[in-house]
Amino acid sequence: MKADSLREKAVRNLLPPLAGLVLVLLFTSLGFWQLDRAEQKQAIEDAFENPGDALPVNGNAQPELYQPLSATGRWLPERQFLIDNTILGGQLGYYVITPLQYAIDEPLLLVNRGWLPKRPGSDAPSTLPAVEVPGAVATVTGIAGRLPRVGIRAGEAFQDQGGWPRIANWPSLDELAEALDREVLPFVLLEDPDPAVELARRWEPQHTGPARHIGYAVQWFALALTVIAIAVVLYRRKQRQP
Repeated sequence: MKADSLREKAVRNLLPPLAGLVLVLLFTSLGFWQLDRAEQKQAIEDAFENPGDALPVNGNAQPELYQPLSATGRWLPERQFLIDNTILGGQLGYYVITPLQYAIDEPLLLVNRGWLPKRPGSDAPSTLPAVEVPGAVATVTGIAGRLPRVGIRAGEAFQDQGGWPRIANWPSLDELAEALDREVLPFVLLEDPDPAVELARRWEPQHTGPARHIGYAVQWFALALTVIAIAVVLYRRKQRQP
């Protein structure tokens, strides 16, 4: 019985420091993970601010986010999308997504050609903005990006399955591919700004900056230091006890 009692006492004495050690390791690892995330976000922002040379688009393209790209192909103006409920400068409008066929047997490249303001009234065909393309064949340059997105989408991706251009409600690439009945590349080309066109192309990184992750890292490291401080205080109190 005495041996069992000593064993239980040893376990009770060992559990608190072990739990504290686990918490310190956990909080510290989470802090370093947040610092790593901050470094990744900083690299993305650097790539956005200082783009390199444009790479040609092909079926095997797996570009980094905001990597400069170029593609030559034929527009498919009869299969365009208007991404609804997008806001630029406090005004409601559409992003114009136009497919580009750069090779017959390759997936389509979806090009975000920019933003147009929404006309007052309904989304009837007579009120939709003009989305003509400049010529049948074109060389397009821009950066690799994503579709505009929202945290929670209300409703289906498409208001109707009728004519074109088709109004889309925060669609995914898969939903656009299904509507086109064609495979698409796993990114969107954000076309370079052009003062000669009325489409607004004010591209910005679609993520939180590195500062937020650095703040999270500081919080995790602070929690780790708090656990260490509590452990030191409890140890000193125990040492003072007779």
